[in-house]
Amino acid sequence: MQNFKPKAAVFVISILLTACGKDETDENQFTPASIAEQTQSDPEIICIEDVINNAPVPIQAEQQTVSAHYSTETETDTETGRQSGSQTQELYQYEVKTRADGSSYAVITGLCEDYAELFQPMWEITFPEQLGGAVVTEFAPDAFQNIPLGDYSYGRRLKFSPDIVSIGAHCFENCGLTSVTFEKQDTSGTDSSDKLTIDERAFADNPELWGIYFSDRTVTLEKEVFAGCAETGYLCYETFHDTPSEMADSLKTYAEQTGWNTAEIPDYYNSEPIIDYPGTPLILTPEVGSFFYGESAEDDNQFCTFEHSDDAPDYGFPEWHIPCGEFCAMAVREYEIIASSTLFSTDGKYTADNLYWSGRERAWAEGVEGSGIGESIRITSSCGYNDDHTAGSLIFLEGDIEPDIYDGYMRYTQICIVNGYAKNEKTWTENGRVKRLLMCVEDRPYAYLELEDTINPQYFTLPFDAIKAADSVEIHFEFTIEEVYAGTKYDDTCLTGLVIDFMGRHGH
Repeated sequence: MQNFKPKAAVFVISILLTACGKDETDENQFTPASIAEQTQSDPEIICIEDVINNAPVPIQAEQQTVSAHYSTETETDTETGRQSGSQTQELYQYEVKTRADGSSYAVITGLCEDYAELFQPMWEITFPEQLGGAVVTEFAPDAFQNIPLGDYSYGRRLKFSPDIVSIGAHCFENCGLTSVTFEKQDTSGTDSSDKLTIDERAFADNPELWGIYFSDRTVTLEKEVFAGCAETGYLCYETFHDTPSEMADSLKTYAEQTGWNTAEIPDYYNSEPIIDYPGTPLILTPEVGSFFYGESAEDDNQFCTFEHSDDAPDYGFPEWHIPCGEFCAMAVREYEIIASSTLFSTDGKYTADNLYWSGRERAWAEGVEGSGIGESIRITSSCGYNDDHTAGSLIFLEGDIEPDIYDGYMRYTQICIVNGYAKNEKTWTENGRVKRLLMCVEDRPYAYLELEDTINPQYFTLPFDAIKAADSVEIHFEFTIEEVYAGTKYDDTCLTGLVIDFMGRHGH
């Protein structure tokens, strides 16, 4: 496998705006209940058509200054896809409000009427941090409801500045989103971060939305915020070493209620694997899968089609099959397998290396007298990209089969085992198979794997985020035979495949 360093696959385009604006005149407009306000008088509505046509723009001296530009000249950074230069377009409607202490803030209430002529789906959408001379802190209810901010071929990612404290009800409902990131606050010199409130159904009905990163924010989620979103989603938050996040418990409770998951994103580099050991070893049972045609297919029409068949040669994880999947995007990959004993053969037909994705013609067979109870397989894995990854940052990537969370840590998520010598049904029946394995991680018991007596691949799902390691950090797994299914002819116990999958690969 050739090593290479992939270019970043995430392109970011910022929308730089000063906006279509109006000041607050209606006491019933959406505001946080905890903030007392004063309204400003006699606002003027300013929109892009006036600017383009060189119409006079009324500006009240002590309220706001509007800087408006319309140009098609842009410069694009080829490394990031970010547009820069003189393209500044007024897209947003907003309100400037005044707090009791005299300070002001801006609330984005929507888009100008003719936004469709100006707004194009981007790889990643960021919003202006200031409008009308005030810091943007809120998004009003219904502001972008049913507006296609992204489509399924361009950007569907939203990124919010650290100043945002409120997302109104239904605000981003049905907008074609896939992921949302709230940037980290700078809390140096302060007691705590500003609380973030996301109101009812704020991100609902985005069926492809699966990843939310709150970074270090303390957040309140109201009812059905993610209703109608992806069936499997992740609420991610930041941690630092052994310091628990203040919002971890509330997010975990919310995730359990909605059927989603939570994920801790380390704001540090750890040179050792990070393992969340259960109080007692887990007992894991498999989901039985099928063999398929991957890159080993003899027929070009079957090559990388992942067509399932009892006679197919491949097993494991389609992402690993090159060039169909993401596995070749790894710049660093080590996967060493050693066994406590091996049945002798002149051609290496029974060595432990055969367990690593080598098809069904070969297998590992233990080499001691009897059925091999107590014999073991030890796997050392490390992988990475040689990238300088900023701790505490996060990219949501869509894998070929499942989404990946890329924060510089690899999460080991699933084990595929092909029990016995699966060359064919006759060979499989004649040799012994494993009934029960003890799995240790970093030499500590973690789980018992209860294998079925079937020739088909068996998939064991590991608890999400419980076993992870940073880029290029080694992690050790050991599998010890505790019980076996006897063969009809030979005492030897065999395994055809044993591979461990992970999330966090940087797909291409």
